[in-house]
Amino acid sequence: METEAVSNLRRQLKEAEDERRKAAQYGLHILEQQNEMQNQLDQLRSELSTKTEKFEQDKYSLQREVELKNRMLESLSFECDALKQQQNMQLDKQQEQLERIHGQEISQLKNKLEKLKADLDETRLSEKQLKHKVEHQKAVINAKSEELHMMSERVHETMSSEVLNLQIELTELESVKASVEEKMNELQYSKEQLELANSNLRNQLERLQGEKEEREKEIVSYCNALEKAREANQALQGQLDHALLQALDPTSKGNSLFAEVEDRRAEMERQLISVKVKYQSLQKQHAFTREQLQRMKLQMATLLQMKGSQAELEQLERLQSMLEQKNGEIEDLLMKVRQLEKFKVRISQNKPVKFNYCTVGQISSSKYERSKETETLRNELSLQRMKALYESQRVLEVERKLFANERHLQVCQSENMNLRLLKANFVLKPTPSYPSEPKLQPEPQLQRAVYAAIFRALA
Repeated sequence: METEAVSNLRRQLKEAEDERRKAAQYGLHILEQQNEMQNQLDQLRSELSTKTEKFEQDKYSLQREVELKNRMLESLSFECDALKQQQNMQLDKQQEQLERIHGQEISQLKNKLEKLKADLDETRLSEKQLKHKVEHQKAVINAKSEELHMMSERVHETMSSEVLNLQIELTELESVKASVEEKMNELQYSKEQLELANSNLRNQLERLQGEKEEREKEIVSYCNALEKAREANQALQGQLDHALLQALDPTSKGNSLFAEVEDRRAEMERQLISVKVKYQSLQKQHAFTREQLQRMKLQMATLLQMKGSQAELEQLERLQSMLEQKNGEIEDLLMKVRQLEKFKVRISQNKPVKFNYCTVGQISSSKYERSKETETLRNELSLQRMKALYESQRVLEVERKLFANERHLQVCQSENMNLRLLKANFVLKPTPSYPSEPKLQPEPQLQRAVYAAIFRALA
């Protein structure tokens, strides 16, 4: 029993040693595999690190290329936008020029059309007046022929000499009436012509006022655009000066042995830049004052034109007063014509059926009195007419002299204004040498003095 137990134990021990040996072999084999796997893992890790480094470098280079391409695209897009803006500005300028030229052509065509309309109205009025004259002459000829026919018939009949004399007087009065009517028609024609000329002048004045308002609007728009451009230029100049100061900042260069000299140099550069900025601002201010003077010159020219238009308006008012005077004369002539018609009707009513010596005497005496009255009326009418013509000639001569004196006064005022402006330009003329230190001059006081001189010249 003991031997079997010992043999079993030995067999178990042998099996255990075999298992331990196999386990050691398996462990050794697993350790070798683990070492190989570790070596492979290290190799793969090194390869991965090299590849990642290569990839990172490629990524950085690609990023740099992408950034460079983006910058190139931005610069190209900026250039494209600048070209677009330039093209748009050129197109706007061309469009404005075309619109201005088109507006000028339209205004010229409108002026031609208005002139043609005025000529057409004048021709129509003259044609109408001529037709009216022809019709009136035809009516007068027909009336005269009928009167001659009636006179011839009455001559053949048995009539007395007094009736014939009355008939002759009646014909003379009718001829006087016809002449007065012709004069009245001529005055009416002249009145219509003056009214037509007045309406044409009013239309021309309205058109000139509209053109003046359009030109003033254009001048205001140009001035606003100039002010905006000047402000933008000043802002850009300020940015440029700030950038120059930042570029010349000595603190960004670090410390050195000559720090004090560098500080002094930087201070002198700042002072030089400030002096340059002040000089440029003074130049801009001088240019602005010169532009203001040019603008004042334009305003002076417009004011002188307005004075000329006021003189034309005064002349129109004088013409209207003369027209009213002529209308009063026409009304006086109409009253005299009505009196003559009443006298004719009274004569026709006082004609008797049976004649005797008393009626003939009365008629002859009344005829003599009426002839005296008509003669005195004619003399008074001719005298008044001569007086009116003389007075109108005197008034016209005085108006011509007055208008010539006004024109001479305006010319003298314009010459005086030009001399004052030349003097102001000479005073405002800058020195050609570059100033070491600019002196700020009292520009507003000088402008006020120039404006005061201009307004004194206007007054």
